[in-house]
Amino acid sequence: MSPQDFPPETAMMVGDEMMTNEQYESMQKQEVERLHGMFTKMRDQWVQHRATSDVEKRWRRATQLYFGEHTQSTGEFENTLRNGPPARKSQDGNRSRVVINIVRPKVDQAVARMCEILFPVDDRNWGIKPTPLPDLVEMVNNNSPTVDPMTGQPTGLTANQEAQLVMQAAKEAAEGMTRSIDDSLTECKFNGESRKGVEDGVRLGSMVLYGPFPARQTSKVWTPRADGTQMLQINESIVPASMRLDPWDVFFDPSCGNDHQRGRGFFFRRNVTRKELRQLVGLPGFDAECIREVLRQQPNRVRVAEQRVIRDTIKEDAYEMWTYHGEIEPDEMELLSSRTGDPLTDVTFGVLVIVNDKIIGAMPSWVADNTLPIDVWCWRKSDDSPFGYGLADELEHQQRVVNSAWRQVMDNGRTSLGGQIVMKKGMVIPQNQSWEITPNKIWLAKDDLADVRQAFSVFEFNSHLQELLAIAQAAMQFADVESSMPQIMGGEKGSAPETVGGMVMLYNNANSVLRQRVKLYDDAITRPHISRYYDWKMANDPDPAIKGDFEIDARGSTALIERDIQNQALLNLANITNNPRYIPHLKEREELKAILKAFKVNPEEIMKPEDVVAQEQKAQAEQGAPQDPRIAAAQMQLQAKQLELEDRDKQRQFEAGRNAEELGIRREGLQYNAQREQAEYEIAMTDSSLKRDVALTKLGQDAQLTREQIAAKERLSMLQIDNDRQMFNAEAAIKVRQGSGI
Repeated sequence: MSPQDFPPETAMMVGDEMMTNEQYESMQKQEVERLHGMFTKMRDQWVQHRATSDVEKRWRRATQLYFGEHTQSTGEFENTLRNGPPARKSQDGNRSRVVINIVRPKVDQAVARMCEILFPVDDRNWGIKPTPLPDLVEMVNNNSPTVDPMTGQPTGLTANQEAQLVMQAAKEAAEGMTRSIDDSLTECKFNGESRKGVEDGVRLGSMVLYGPFPARQTSKVWTPRADGTQMLQINESIVPASMRLDPWDVFFDPSCGNDHQRGRGFFFRRNVTRKELRQLVGLPGFDAECIREVLRQQPNRVRVAEQRVIRDTIKEDAYEMWTYHGEIEPDEMELLSSRTGDPLTDVTFGVLVIVNDKIIGAMPSWVADNTLPIDVWCWRKSDDSPFGYGLADELEHQQRVVNSAWRQVMDNGRTSLGGQIVMKKGMVIPQNQSWEITPNKIWLAKDDLADVRQAFSVFEFNSHLQELLAIAQAAMQFADVESSMPQIMGGEKGSAPETVGGMVMLYNNANSVLRQRVKLYDDAITRPHISRYYDWKMANDPDPAIKGDFEIDARGSTALIERDIQNQALLNLANITNNPRYIPHLKEREELKAILKAFKVNPEEIMKPEDVVAQEQKAQAEQGAPQDPRIAAAQMQLQAKQLELEDRDKQRQFEAGRNAEELGIRREGLQYNAQREQAEYEIAMTDSSLKRDVALTKLGQDAQLTREQIAAKERLSMLQIDNDRQMFNAEAAIKVRQGSGI
């Protein structure tokens, strides 16, 4: 009988002490409250440790860099908190604050390439294969007969045959385990959650993936009734699931260093509504009385300010639910689980659920080997914390240089595009009485001002656009080098070579650093996470056909280079397989599937099923074996080549005849042109002779006319002189007669 079975006034022995049932319940309640305070204090210490470290400061800075916010806002806020408000306003308040974001394209580019490598649409980045057994290796190629170890009778099989059967059975079991795990991952949208985590890892530096954890799965089934109607049946089951956790909501043991598995455990928080809390009542491991007590209280939030933990009471209906997964002492777990009616005494790893500083649930860990069901991948690992550095942290300095250079471009453009005006205010006056500078404005100068330039001058500043742009360009090139994310990975060709081989080599070299990141992802996420799914299936799956000794093959790191090489090879495979020498060594269907996959086409969508192909081949065989289509294709190509050669011969003959005709026509044209030029020469000589004779005749006539004209002019001149003399004499005689004198 348990202590609760005794009446309240009944005395009983608890250890070495005699106490009543009421005393025992009071002692137990005090012990539970002590445990509540102990785990709450531990959570507060972990939250405070991370808040006072450099981790959250890096995350805020990375978020600002990614979204292109002003990088000085946080610094000014922290400076105000520490030193008070500034004494005077900054003098550069009018300076440019524009941002050229080089962080976000690099981060998005890295996330896209990582997701393309890790989560292919037609394949998995992991696999399960049987563990090699040394005994089976020795049995291969051994044709000695075997004996049943139980009966001692011959089995009728050789050692090689038995080894082949065992390996085939292990292979089928591994394929079944792969399908089972893949179905569970598909149901919980594992790839989508992982893509969110990869974005966290690249941007903030840390990806946190939680799982597998038990999740409730609900399915609906409609069954027919006798009256023809349908009845809805809802089935519920517990399945493994995974989800990405926001790094802001995960807190690890401060003593774990940079390996979270070395710590005692971890806390993670999420918001739950009152409805979700009520749904926990009655579930295994949850204390109904504690849940009701929490619902009677107002929700509180835990935050860190001035290096101490503060609890704020909020008026919202959302509570902060803190889940702890890690080490719990057996006596502590026994005390907590006894309140739920399921006492556990041998638990060293457990799960606690805390709301409003009260433990409302306690249950054992579902992980088989007592490891933490959480994985962390960092873009670049830190030495003292599980949370690492992101790509934004690597680009911070060059982002500052680009922003500074571009802001100076804006400031320089503002000052250099307009001159600085210096004037004597009393010497010039604006006509409209406004001192604002506008186009076509009239200024009035005083009358005693001889030169207006003595009172009004404009000074221009030099533009340094090219120098500032060169700084920004150099910073962007340095960003490519520091982040190992060249422009070619973003689709920009740059100075890449023109040849296909050179492009492939350059592309592979550009992806080498990214492939290293993928290898780290395989080690930190894929292998341990899928291993826990394998352990879950081995422990809880009822199908014995999928169980066996397997190992996880994380192959995301090789997916990129293998696919690139295969795609390049498959594009040339069709030409190679036309050679009849290789036809007997190839599988036509597999070859076609590989080629279609290289072009990212699902083979099942366009290829006929194998049974249909087999029926068609059987029908053709009954009608007579047709010629191999590849041989027929080769013959057709040969005939096409022959026809092409014949066409080329005919074309050469036609061109030779045409060239001969063109040569004869050209020769006749030259002869005609020579005769025409000779006739034109003779005509020109005759015309020149006639023109010369006419010119000589005209010249003689002109000379005779000139002599006669000179004589006539002389006679006319003599007559004019004589006339003038007679007029003078007559005027002189008149003056003498009149008495005026000469």
